[in-house]
Amino acid sequence: MKRKMLSFALSLGLALTLAATDQLPKPQSKDALKKMEKADKAIQKNDFNSALALYNEVITLEPDYAPVYFTSARLNRMMGNFELAIANFEKALQLKADFTLALNDYIRTLLTLSQKAVEGRDLKKAVSYYEKIVNHKNIEATHPKELQHAAYQLGSVAYSLQDFKKSIEAFQRFLAIPEIEMTAPVNSALANYILGINYSRLNQPDKAIPCLEKFIAAPQNESTTPWLPTSHYLLANNHYLILEKQIAQLKDDKSSDALASLENITAAAKANTAIQPNFSKAIELKPDLEEAYLKLGRYYFFCQDFDNALKTYNELITKFPTSPDMADYKSFMQNIEKERETIKKLQRKKKTK
Repeated sequence: MKRKMLSFALSLGLALTLAATDQLPKPQSKDALKKMEKADKAIQKNDFNSALALYNEVITLEPDYAPVYFTSARLNRMMGNFELAIANFEKALQLKADFTLALNDYIRTLLTLSQKAVEGRDLKKAVSYYEKIVNHKNIEATHPKELQHAAYQLGSVAYSLQDFKKSIEAFQRFLAIPEIEMTAPVNSALANYILGINYSRLNQPDKAIPCLEKFIAAPQNESTTPWLPTSHYLLANNHYLILEKQIAQLKDDKSSDALASLENITAAAKANTAIQPNFSKAIELKPDLEEAYLKLGRYYFFCQDFDNALKTYNELITKFPTSPDMADYKSFMQNIEKERETIKKLQRKKKTK
């Protein structure tokens, strides 16, 4: 029974396909036209292999006849020959760029196959299908909704594959769609969030920061709220990485004396006003972010806010008693006190000059 139902569905689908091609140009040669008619009859008898063979003969006779590639693509798709179907859809569109029927079915087929690939965890294959949609000529004008879906999914799947550059390109394409933040506010916010992660993974804090800021500033709902702690942490951490580079440069500058160098570091730390509030917010939203306590304490240390540095490290030690880095935490607390005393000595020495 199932086999009969499948055959009926295939026949019905191909009948609809062939009816649609009645409005398209016929083959130029009588021989090719007769073979197309024979293929129609073969399909009606569920003799699909014969129909495909006849289509191939038509292609040999008239290789520039776009409709035969279209009908062949449809038949191959219904028979499960998906790669052949895609190749034939592409050939039809290559020959006739304004072949709307072929383009609609081509995009629909790619979306179906990409979803199946994702469900089957064949992510590389899914990427290849999504890329065909995103890179198709004039896709913005012909299939804007499909482009929106494919670009977002391509960004997500590429990120899962840790192909951060491809993920960035896809999300940038998604966010470049006119009025996308209004038509797809949740996905727009999440696209900025994953862009922020991508840039962070590529050690590009200057590019990560605005993406994370946009995510945090966007309206939140149940889909975005769970990612707020991480976004605040990443935003603070990217600013922190920039500060670390500034501090390294200041330490390499031998034109300043020891006290002036420390004061310059403190000034640079205090000038970066995004670090403390975002680390603190990350801790507030997710108290088990050990790394946030660590870097917040170090930030206070750079600011010469030694009391808050000690307080934060005490919290770090209390909240994470089994941390493998416990010895480092306790050692750094001693460094905090040493730094405080060093600065006091340098300040007294300066006054006595």
